[in-house]
Amino acid sequence: MDEIESCIEIAMDDLESSRLLLEAGKYRNSITLSYYAMFSIARALLLKKGVIPKTHDGVINQIGEIYVLEEGFDKDLASRFSRARTIREDASYANYDDFDLATAKENIWLAEEFISEAKKFL
Repeated sequence: MDEIESCIEIAMDDLESSRLLLEAGKYRNSITLSYYAMFSIARALLLKKGVIPKTHDGVINQIGEIYVLEEGFDKDLASRFSRARTIREDASYANYDDFDLATAKENIWLAEEFISEAKKFL
């Protein structure tokens, strides 16, 4: 399996795990994995173009520069992916568990939409 296929598989696995965590009431972890599902599919897109960013900022910025501006990727989804990173950071590093069902569901929906859009370019 090549690296692009691996990123796609990881994205789908993270999305499935995010759904399972939502069902189990583990909203913080569900939010984290729905973001990583988007991150992995974004990496697959960039690898297709031969781009290998080393940071989350790099992935987000390159998706904007290469796919939104040049290829027509949905600008709103790309912007929401960037905001999802902030939510994921709160979920990953905050010392509290103030994450709810609505936020976790919204992130899963966003991940599904982002992945669907990304697959158009893969």
